[in-house]
Amino acid sequence: MKDSTETTIPTAFLVAGPSNSMYTNIVRSVEAQLQEILDVAIVNIIPSQIVNLKSAIKFINNQVTDAALTIEEDDMSKHEQSSRRLNYDLQILGDHVRFHSTAKIILAFHDSETFDGSLLNDIIEVISSWYDRIPFVCLFGIKTSVELFQEKLHRTTIQRLHGAQFEVAQVDVDSVFRAVSSSQRDKVFWLGPGIIYSILQAQQNYIQSIASFTRSLQYAHMTHIFANPLSILLKDPLPAQTFQKELYEYVRNLDSFRQHVEDLIARKDFDTAKNLLQDNYVLHKEVEQGIKKSKTAIKSLILAVELLTAIQKSLNNSATEPWCNLYIKAMAGQLKDSAIVKDTLLAVKKLPSDAMTTLLADLADSPLPDMLVLHNEVRRLQSDSEGTEPLRSKHDTNYAGLRTTIVSHKVQLSKQSAALSKQDLLYSNVVDRVDEILVEYLQEALITPQELFLHEILIYDFKSPHREVFAPKPRHAMERALNSPGDYLGCSCCNGTQRGLSATHPVTSILYQLFLESGAIINTSDLWSAFNTIVESEDNDDEDAEQERTLALFSQALAELKYMGMITSSRKKADHLAKVLWNGL
Repeated sequence: MKDSTETTIPTAFLVAGPSNSMYTNIVRSVEAQLQEILDVAIVNIIPSQIVNLKSAIKFINNQVTDAALTIEEDDMSKHEQSSRRLNYDLQILGDHVRFHSTAKIILAFHDSETFDGSLLNDIIEVISSWYDRIPFVCLFGIKTSVELFQEKLHRTTIQRLHGAQFEVAQVDVDSVFRAVSSSQRDKVFWLGPGIIYSILQAQQNYIQSIASFTRSLQYAHMTHIFANPLSILLKDPLPAQTFQKELYEYVRNLDSFRQHVEDLIARKDFDTAKNLLQDNYVLHKEVEQGIKKSKTAIKSLILAVELLTAIQKSLNNSATEPWCNLYIKAMAGQLKDSAIVKDTLLAVKKLPSDAMTTLLADLADSPLPDMLVLHNEVRRLQSDSEGTEPLRSKHDTNYAGLRTTIVSHKVQLSKQSAALSKQDLLYSNVVDRVDEILVEYLQEALITPQELFLHEILIYDFKSPHREVFAPKPRHAMERALNSPGDYLGCSCCNGTQRGLSATHPVTSILYQLFLESGAIINTSDLWSAFNTIVESEDNDDEDAEQERTLALFSQALAELKYMGMITSSRKKADHLAKVLWNGL
């Protein structure tokens, strides 16, 4: 007797929440990973694509075999008709699987709750009967819950499925950007505070999806790699001195290089400064060493941000600063003396011994020294304590009282610390040591990246390319193309120096110039007369043919201006046009 798992269809219920893009990205990821090890085919089924069982099977066949099979009885012989199967016959898919040795046929149902219940039951029943010949696997994208989805299925249908439920973790912008920026192994450059702030603002203002945010990050990385010639210097190890001389001149014109040379002159190292300006080989070695040092400094800065995040998490503070905000402040050089760092360090000094033990255990794998030793010391002090209450430090103001004194018939109130036990005093010394280590590390790691040598290569912080792509201004480009077609065409007859009306310009550009000179209501006949005067050729003997050609060009240009939304038919006069757009407004 066969095991039930061998006769039922493997099924995954992906509870992805309300986001359709989340489920789509998961299906694409599953397909990409499986195709590396198996020959699989994924069929994405959307409710609007199928209306009945016949169309569903036909759709599955076509998606897998990449062929829309149809029967044309008039063009085929009786023998061909008998050998040709109907396009909604799953035997077509069975032959394809057997011929191509396909490992799995994955049916991914999008928006599973919106499928008709009877149709879904019929599909599962049919593919279940073919499961011994076609290796089906079902993926159901669910927005609500598996329990609500199961109400659409019959009991017999449910018994044909061997399913497992998968809860998709809901990621946010902060976690995605943290995963991208905090990778220490393969990271070669970082995004600056300006571009990240711009992307986050667009994300908040327009309520974009995580996929849009990911594309913005990808475009920023690609822009730095493909549009900045200095990105070739990010190679590790740096190639030998095979670069063009222009690249070295480019480096010498960087602000950070000029500042580096000025620092050398201030230290009276004139020979090194002279060699960097004149010798490309010396500059090549200096660039190689400088990039390594600056990259190490930025990595330490990111680790400091991670450290602050871990400390805030251990403090269980509801007002925890998002990782993106810490990154922006750190990359702008504003985190070192910020209120965030001061408040975090003060909160650490006020921790009782039990919370301090948890914090030191979390920081045991951090770059901070002696964290494990101090953790063991706190545990020893706590075990030696006679009471059950945790130890408290001298910085904890919760145990401070008020002292009342009367001076010259005036009452004065002042804070007075409660008496500390010997164990509390020893614990306070440990707390002071922890605070000293944290302050020393953060003061060293929280640098200003813009002061690093060659920071222009390691930090990309240009907002204009990203803004032009993700927030374009198509009207400005359209008006420029119509006003100065030579800027885009690059031909001699439409060069940029030739302005105004010219018969050599594209007809749409000519009509646009006449459009600008007209009022709010444009007489079509006057517009045609002016256009004909400019475009008509004097050397043509066939006037009728030339008139027809000019009229066709006029109609084409007029239709294009209407398509671009510049003019529309006037409601007041039938033979007039109404201007919709004005130049510059």
